[in-house]
Amino acid sequence: MNHDSKVVRQLDAAEDTYKRSRLRTMQRVALGLLLVAAVLFAIAHSQRGGHPAWGYLEAFAEAAMIGAVADWFAVVALFRHPLGIPLWHTAIIPNSKATIGANLGSFVENHFVTEEGVAERVRQADIAGRAGEWLRDPANAWQVSQALTGVLARALDKVDDEQMRARIRDFAGTELGKLDLSGLAGGYLDTMIGKGGTQALFDPLLEKLITWLGDENNHETVGEFMLRCFTIENPMIKQMVLGYAPKVIGSLRDQAIDVRMNREHPLRGKIDAWLGESAAKLKANPEWQESVARYQADALQGEELQAMLGGIWDAVRQRLQADLQGSDPAIAATVRQLVQECGLMLESDPGMRNWLNAAIEAGSAALVRRYRGEVGSFIEQQLAKWSKEEMSTRIELAIGRDLQFIRINGTLVGGLAGVLIHAVVMAA
Repeated sequence: MNHDSKVVRQLDAAEDTYKRSRLRTMQRVALGLLLVAAVLFAIAHSQRGGHPAWGYLEAFAEAAMIGAVADWFAVVALFRHPLGIPLWHTAIIPNSKATIGANLGSFVENHFVTEEGVAERVRQADIAGRAGEWLRDPANAWQVSQALTGVLARALDKVDDEQMRARIRDFAGTELGKLDLSGLAGGYLDTMIGKGGTQALFDPLLEKLITWLGDENNHETVGEFMLRCFTIENPMIKQMVLGYAPKVIGSLRDQAIDVRMNREHPLRGKIDAWLGESAAKLKANPEWQESVARYQADALQGEELQAMLGGIWDAVRQRLQADLQGSDPAIAATVRQLVQECGLMLESDPGMRNWLNAAIEAGSAALVRRYRGEVGSFIEQQLAKWSKEEMSTRIELAIGRDLQFIRINGTLVGGLAGVLIHAVVMAA
């Protein structure tokens, strides 16, 4: 930024030097014409009795000198006191600096930076169309992607990781807490029942049970389970129960096989009815809903879930850094593709292009309306920073060369007027 400012100042200084050189050249031309008129006047005055033509030349030169001096005075009086003499109504520009600043600001604001003027200029510019053409260019899309990935890489280096973890935990916890788990679970069960999904889940469980019951290594476990269920302590009865256990296990296995093979088995209907009842309670029973909500709140405050939510940022950061450090980041490629697609869409879709142009036009008009008064104030404040001498110098460099033509024209027109007057006098 400092380098750019230095370059701008150097360019301004070079432009001022060029303008000053041109101004000086025209001032010398105007002064030269005045000197030529003086020389001609001296020659003609010395020869005035020799021939009538000398009278005309003398009249021309005399009037030309008067016109040159008068216009020199008028031009110089705009910027300074002629010959340093503080005559009335001279040095007009430096003495009217404040008024010029206020009037210029008001003039620009009222006649240039208007809602209608800015909107019309924006409308003619077709910003959306130009943007589409620019974005569609692969080189420009690459520049945009590189700029955005660079910004992202720098932003990652400055991010407070612990603060990001806390924000993600708070945000995710809040959003998860808003979920109606009981309603979602009830709706999910209804959907599963309607599509026969419960039976599809039930069949694998039956197959596992059938296989497990068919393994003799598990029979002892089933027998011990039966003893615990009936709280049997008598050794003789225990022996009898364990003796009947294989038959019980076989009967259970046969029953499971029957349920698995029979799609119309009553047990399947009972399971669907139980699940349907559970779904209805999840959606409408306040006690069930309160119980689920309490479990949901406890789970969200659990250390494991909090750690998992906080770890989301670490995973995201790691993935982003790994990608950005690669030779061809996927993020940059994605951004590049999106930029080109946006450009293509703006170029090929008149509706989108017109919509964006209309939005920009409305936004620009709204900005002008919102900041009305500040444009003129800004111009006035900027001019107030200049000294009287600086303001006079800058304006003189901007228009002073053209003003020298007034001096030149005054010299020539004055001379011609002198000839005309002399001719009228001679004719009379």
